[in-house]
Amino acid sequence: MHSMSTLELMQEWARMSAWMMGPLALILAARTRQSFGFVLLSVASFLAVWVALSVPIGLVMSALHVFDHRYVSVIMLVIAGAYQFSRKHESAVLDCMKTSENNLLFGLRTGWTCFVACGPLMVAAYAVMPTTPWLMAGITLVMIAEFISSNRVIVARSIGLISAVAAIGILFLAGPVSFGDLPTVGQHH
Repeated sequence: MHSMSTLELMQEWARMSAWMMGPLALILAARTRQSFGFVLLSVASFLAVWVALSVPIGLVMSALHVFDHRYVSVIMLVIAGAYQFSRKHESAVLDCMKTSENNLLFGLRTGWTCFVACGPLMVAAYAVMPTTPWLMAGITLVMIAEFISSNRVIVARSIGLISAVAAIGILFLAGPVSFGDLPTVGQHH
C-alpha cells in the first residue's frame, strides 16, 4: 500500500464525514419537526460543514506524515479522550442538539457545533485508521447513543476511557505506520 496524498486524505475525510455524520444530521434535523425540504437542506448544509473541514484536516494529516504515526495517533487519542471529560464537550453536545431554530442556518450551526462536540474524536479515529468501515460504524453508533441517551455523560466518559485504552494499545503494540497505510473504505484486499 502507498501513503495517501493530501487530496486523498481530504477525500477520505469527506467520505468518512458523510457516512458517519449523515445519520446524526438526519436525526437532529428530523427532531425540528419541519418540512421534508427543511430537513433535506439542513442535512446537506450540516454535511457541507464537515466536508469543508476536509481541507484543513487533510492538510494537517498530510503534514503529520513526517512523524511516526504511532505517536501522533496516541497523542490524538489522548486529547480526544480527555476532551470527552470536559465541560466544553458537554456544552458542545447540548448546543448541537438544540432544535429550536427553523431557519436556513440551522444545518450550518448544527454542523459546526457538532464538529466542536465530535471533532476531536473523529480526527483521532481518522488518524488511527482512516475510514475503516467497522471503526466508522462503531463510532457512529456511539455518537448517536451519546446524543439520544439520557446518560450522555456516562457515554462520553466511556468514550474517553476507550480512547485512553486505545492509545496505550497503539503505543505498546503498534509498529511505525504512515498515515494512509491502513485499509480504507472501498479498498479491496
